[in-house]
Formats: sequence, structure tokens, C-alpha cells
Amino acid sequence: MNASAPLPPRQDDTYKVVMELRAALAGHGITLPSLGRDFGTPPLVILGNCNTATARALAAALGGSPHRDHAAQRSFSA
Repeated sequence: MNASAPLPPRQDDTYKVVMELRAALAGHGITLPSLGRDFGTPPLVILGNCNTATARALAAALGGSPHRDHAAQRSFSA
């Protein structure tokens, strides 16, 4: 195993991340009712659907511009 390869999050970390994301969104007055975690392997964060007003609020909270540091973005797939 390559020591520098990123490891998928542990299942208990997924719940913590969901709770952190829920709190961060609430700080901006945003609620994603479908926000939760999937119990597959690896477990995934479920963002779900939202209405247009929530999508606009989310875009505004994120600054409306794409994140430029693509190296910080990770994708874990089975």
C-alpha cells in the first residue's frame, strides 16, 4: 500500500463530517433536510435534493466562485 495515498474516511468519521456540515450550513441559515450518511463501503455523505432558494443560499455561502485549489478536493470511490 502506498503510504502517501489518501485513505477513505472511517465510518464513524462520516457521521462526524455530516454533523459538522449540518452545523456549518446552519450558521448560514441553510438546512438540507436530506443531509445524512450512506452505510455503503466506503460510507458516503448524502447531500440530497434542495429547492432553488436553498441552492442559491448555498452558492452565496460558498462565495459563488469555484474553489481554485483542486489538490485539496478528494474523491473516494469504491
